Amino acid sequence: MIEKPECKACSKEQSLGSLLNDLLYSLFNPYYREKGSFDTTELIKKYLKEELRRFDENPFFRELLKDLGFSNGYWTEQIEKYQMARRKAWEEVKELLEAGKLSREDLSINQLVENFFDEVVEELKKIGYIDYVEGKFHRRVVKYKAIAERIIGDKILSIALEELEKKSRGENLTEKEGVSIFSGANIVEFDPMLHSFDNIDLCESLVKSAVRGNIELEEIVARQPKHAEKCVYVMLIDVSDSMRGKKIVGAIEAGIALRRAIERKGGEDELVVLAFNHRVSKVKKEEILNLEPRGRTDIGLALRSARRILSDRSGTGIIFLISDGEPTASYDPSLTPWVCALREAKMLRSVSAKLQIVMFGNETRFFEFCSAMAKLCGNSRLLHFSDPLNLKKYILRRF
Repeated sequence: MIEKPECKACSKEQSLGSLLNDLLYSLFNPYYREKGSFDTTELIKKYLKEELRRFDENPFFRELLKDLGFSNGYWTEQIEKYQMARRKAWEEVKELLEAGKLSREDLSINQLVENFFDEVVEELKKIGYIDYVEGKFHRRVVKYKAIAERIIGDKILSIALEELEKKSRGENLTEKEGVSIFSGANIVEFDPMLHSFDNIDLCESLVKSAVRGNIELEEIVARQPKHAEKCVYVMLIDVSDSMRGKKIVGAIEAGIALRRAIERKGGEDELVVLAFNHRVSKVKKEEILNLEPRGRTDIGLALRSARRILSDRSGTGIIFLISDGEPTASYDPSLTPWVCALREAKMLRSVSAKLQIVMFGNETRFFEFCSAMAKLCGNSRLLHFSDPLNLKKYILRRF
């Protein structure tokens, strides 16, 4: 029997292993830092002539690579030589991985993305994670395909859960008595209409019968079950101009982490993600990675949209409002942006929503505004995050 020869392209793809998934995450979150024992910068220098090595060590040359607007023919030629050296270095990295001379642990994914941006993008395009890249040189925006959210979501969860303190468990249980398989502390008479067999406390039942002097089990008691509530999460992500940089990355990571956590747990919990600036739009699964900040901030419109969603659904409504500044727009022309947002915060009482206000910013006026919203809603918490990339950990802990 003649064996089919091994596909070289497939072999190379398999040799990259989980590195491609990690590269995808690092491309999305350029602030994630990781150390590696193998320096790919030195590998690029191996393919550069002495003259270009001096340029590579100069930060001005690296900036020039991002913007060719003022470069003359000489610089264009040198940059082309540098790009060729980079491509050769990338091919050698893949060959070393394929031969087993390099492992995933040897490499820093953020260094790979910084040194081989174009090459990484092409690899991720081939396997269907990236659709295309907008712009060029100084500002390039990656447009991800739907599968990318699942890959990045798993990475976000793994990083967050590794660093998450184990403070409590949860299945959305409340202290209220109710109907569920989760038993509380109170002993009550067993009622087959209210309790499941999981709620029966056999030891307490035997003790009660023994106290009465009976050997047989005459009275069956149960632990009063807690109420297992369905939760409807509405995440309002500010995508106005001021949310650029770490803030939008942190907000997107929080949305993806919560969605992946809900999907993994199963059950009836629901998450609705809304992006808002001076407009509001519902964000589908495959769209959250491609959110891009632009426009003004209408918090009143965002809160109104969340209230309308919760009014049509049963269960406990929990709203995460993620923003970095005061409202600058109002959907109601008769009201100022502040007054409009405060009015909508008060109207959340009509749907008994829990409002979690997540602040990115230290301005006194913004803090006063958020405090006023929290008081008007009543059932609220005000949280400040100096590091937006830690937001996913808080979201997962609350979940």
